[in-house]
Amino acid sequence: MDITKLAKIQRQIATKDSFQNLTREKDELVYSELSIAVAELFNKVGRADETICLKAYCKALTAFLGVANAKKWVYLLLLTPEQEEKLASKWRSRSEATVYLTLQQQILKAHLERRNEYLVRAWNIFIKFGLTDLKYSPEMIENCFIDLYMRKS
Repeated sequence: MDITKLAKIQRQIATKDSFQNLTREKDELVYSELSIAVAELFNKVGRADETICLKAYCKALTAFLGVANAKKWVYLLLLTPEQEEKLASKWRSRSEATVYLTLQQQILKAHLERRNEYLVRAWNIFIKFGLTDLKYSPEMIENCFIDLYMRKS
């Protein structure tokens, strides 16, 4: 998956949120968008078809990249094909609720403690969840992301 390319696309996306212009609270905004996108994804998992879940996954991916772009941390999210393969080969999670709660915890810790290692942990959990639990390939994710954000015009 070409994270750098996806991060560039994310920077070009015009968000529809009316409070986007609040520069004073930009950190709070991007972390809130990430938290909401992750919640919406997990709300759809097991209840919606694969296409809807994949789109929700890509929207959460966009929110992760939004935080990374805002904080200038994209380089921390880059994964080699070997790292992707390692994450994909891990065991399937026993509980989606535990994955969700752990993701939210790491996202909140990244924001409240202003430490990028928590965002990186959340990112790895998120990518592993997509590759292992949802059984998406990096190509599926990247193609859906591009379809959602580049082929709209």
